Amino acid sequence: MSLDRRRLLMVLAAAPAALALGGAKKEPKPKDPPEPRKSRKRKGAKAPPSHVDVAVVGAGAIGAWTAWHLVRQGKSVRLFDAYGAGNGRAASNLPSMMLDPVQGGDALYAGLVPDSYAAWQKLSDTASLPILTPCQTLATLAARDSAVAAPGSDRESGDKLRNRFTQIAWHPGEVAYFADKAALLAGRRGVLETLLDAQVEPEAVVMPAPLRDKRRDVYVLPDGGTAGSIVYACGAWLTELFPQLLTPQRLSAVRHNVFHFGPGQGDLQYRPPAMPAFIDRAYGFTLLPDIEGEGVRCWRSAGDASVDPDSFDRRADDRALADVRQWLAARLPRIGTAPVVASAAVHDCRTGTGDLLLDRLPDHPRAWVVGGAAGRAFALAPAIGARVAAHVGDASRPVESRWALMRLTGGIVAPPPPPS
Repeated sequence: MSLDRRRLLMVLAAAPAALALGGAKKEPKPKDPPEPRKSRKRKGAKAPPSHVDVAVVGAGAIGAWTAWHLVRQGKSVRLFDAYGAGNGRAASNLPSMMLDPVQGGDALYAGLVPDSYAAWQKLSDTASLPILTPCQTLATLAARDSAVAAPGSDRESGDKLRNRFTQIAWHPGEVAYFADKAALLAGRRGVLETLLDAQVEPEAVVMPAPLRDKRRDVYVLPDGGTAGSIVYACGAWLTELFPQLLTPQRLSAVRHNVFHFGPGQGDLQYRPPAMPAFIDRAYGFTLLPDIEGEGVRCWRSAGDASVDPDSFDRRADDRALADVRQWLAARLPRIGTAPVVASAAVHDCRTGTGDLLLDRLPDHPRAWVVGGAAGRAFALAPAIGARVAAHVGDASRPVESRWALMRLTGGIVAPPPPPS
């Protein structure tokens, strides 16, 4: 509690006592009220600087956290997004995302969880509304899965879990991974709060492929300004900027139809901590519990089509709804007939290998591309952004081999197209 707030509470507490001591005494003059919390918004529009250390393209989760870390390093930053931060086409625009501590047992991504969790929690502590909501995760085993529990989780039988999570219908002999330290993250609001905390205001500008002024050794920006380095963190839009380098087989936008089902009045059994995030690997569906009254969100885990992120229709498909309802009727029967309170067709950005892409552009020593990793990217964005900022600060830092362009392209890296 701040000192000013303590002072105000002391004044409010003392006032009734002073009145009770006798009407003859003059009521003490209350002290000045505390100052309101300082706004993190930038004061007034400022002309963009003629030169910055780094230009970041893409104001989604990774771009926002990259800018955040660069600012903390003392670097000047301009942030660009063709549609603006938190726009309706962005993959980061969903109301909630999941931070899974297990990451499917993949040690590389699981190693990014602690720093990401801590960063989201710190941001949540200073935000007007929570960004991070702790929860648990359950992931059923598919036939191809290992019988050994992944690090960070416990292997439990459905018989044992049945009494703990009565909302879920368990099959005989079924087992699941159970993780206790997961979280749900506010999507669009989390990105906007990150930008406010970084004190970086996105500019709605369409950025071309990098235009390098070799004489001055800088990158030229659309308004004539310059940047020492440039980071393209624009997800599926990387294919528009670098079509020869990132073909649809190497990187694409994959569509999902998501549906929010509304529990009944006063029904808290589908909210954390009563309801975990539920990943049904055996049948290919994911369900997130209800937070902030948005409803229980459910979708088929595998995307149903590759799409153009600029032009595809964001309305959910009725056929996809029928599939989700059929799964719900079998898995969570008490909510299987609940009304849909929201729905949408959304996309995530995936590489051909399923991994993140984070590497330097060919023939551009200070230009970087980052994207992919599907649903992992948002939750792990604080740690990914820290990696990007570290590469910008130290060009000799080795690239993670699994995230390298060479792995994605099979060892063949075509040069990017010349700028128009």
